[in-house]
Amino acid sequence: MFDHPGLRVAAASPAHIFAMKALAARTRDIDDLRVLADIIGVQSAGEALQICADFYPDEPLPERSAAVLRELFDEQRADPV
Repeated sequence: MFDHPGLRVAAASPAHIFAMKALAARTRDIDDLRVLADIIGVQSAGEALQICADFYPDEPLPERSAAVLRELFDEQRADPV
């Protein structure tokens, strides 16, 4: 993001932050996951699970994380447009 002699600033992509928050599956991250899913265009739990696998291929996804993602996208589908 910014590179200057003696100072380099980097930021994770929205997809990477989504994967980190999904893996953590903390209650306080649910709203962030919704916003990030919208930003990166994730529309299903399957897509969300694939993003996690892409960023963390050697890290098994905890069942809690998978359940949070399934619930998150089930809720979104049930919301009126």
